[in-house]
Amino acid sequence: MTHGCIIAALIAVRPICLSAQDAQYSEYEVKAALLEKFARFIEWPDHTAAGASDSDKRFVVGVIGENPFGSILETMYVRQTINGRRVEVRYLSSVDEVEGCHILFIAQSESHRISQILRQTFDRPILTVSDYQGYTKKGVLITFFVTNGQIRFEINQQAVRQSGLYVSSLLLNLSKPASEEAK
Repeated sequence: MTHGCIIAALIAVRPICLSAQDAQYSEYEVKAALLEKFARFIEWPDHTAAGASDSDKRFVVGVIGENPFGSILETMYVRQTINGRRVEVRYLSSVDEVEGCHILFIAQSESHRISQILRQTFDRPILTVSDYQGYTKKGVLITFFVTNGQIRFEINQQAVRQSGLYVSSLLLNLSKPASEEAK
């Protein structure tokens, strides 16, 4: 990655302000954009669908639970690709459906079965993401939080290592350590 590309990528992932004056984007539009940016700073193992060379395979973004995004994900991914693959958005109702997901957004409505979801994704190259406070400590890889009008995120580095995913140090440097309390 060239120096210019790195700077552009960092600017694209830096915390985004959600003040009243800058309300041109909704909270979930910003979070959807960040999901896409995260995928660009993460490497999936070669043996997974996201790491495989077969370009006919889809990059699957799943949402389990009540969908907070509305139609934002479909609109965003209609023409975009991730890792050279067309994106497929799936809305899941069962924990058994997480197989095949590369990114899995866990909605707040799933607090009653978070342990079950994490058992299903543990040791698998599935980027689990949520915006429910405390989920990172439970084993979710990335959790969004809002502080001082900005959407921020924390990364559970131990869970990332166990998943087999490789997260770029550029992304790790932009996150808040998971050991700190989200405010």
